[in-house]
Amino acid sequence: NVMGFVQRPGRYEVSNTIDLINLLSLAGGPTADGSLSDVKITRLVNTGSRYERKQFRLDLDELPKVSSAELVLQPGDIIEVERTGWSNFRDTFTLVVSVVALTSTVVSIIAITRN
Repeated sequence: NVMGFVQRPGRYEVSNTIDLINLLSLAGGPTADGSLSDVKITRLVNTGSRYERKQFRLDLDELPKVSSAELVLQPGDIIEVERTGWSNFRDTFTLVVSVVALTSTVVSIIAITRN
């Protein structure tokens, strides 16, 4: 499963020779708001007595520092591409500007109707 800010999120059935990089390519890569510096992998791990979900993160922007073993996928892995910090800031800024503009418009309308 590939989720988050990729071009084509969804469930992919792939051979065991497909690694994380190739899977992300199949999903179309990150969107403009997606960040390869924060890719989260959720995996079921056998702890001996039961299975537990473990999460780890990879910085694929620093691919030479990532070991090839970390790129190997296991059945049931869930891959999530997070948002960039810039897109979070941009969306928050846009919301604040919209609220200020709306408030200003309402105040102007009230002032006009009182006069």
